Amino acid sequence: MYDPNNTPSYKTIPLCIDASLLKEIDLAGRADKRDRSEVVREALELWLQRRSLAEKVRIHREGYKRHPVSQDEFTPVPGAQTWPK
Repeated sequence: MYDPNNTPSYKTIPLCIDASLLKEIDLAGRADKRDRSEVVREALELWLQRRSLAEKVRIHREGYKRHPVSQDEFTPVPGAQTWPK
């Protein structure tokens, strides 16, 4: 995860982007008092987080497909969840 306090240097990269999207980025950045680089960095970080989460969900689903929940798997749970009097 990006942390500007722990990053020794930045890399400048060429980036092709649609003109209308760039205009929206600049407008939103101005409204939030953030420069273009900050907005793009945050968007890329969120994209990477979303990809990571999607991969975890996929792995979780595959696990349940291989080992589906059985009828009685959660039967003991309601009894364990009752509060003592």
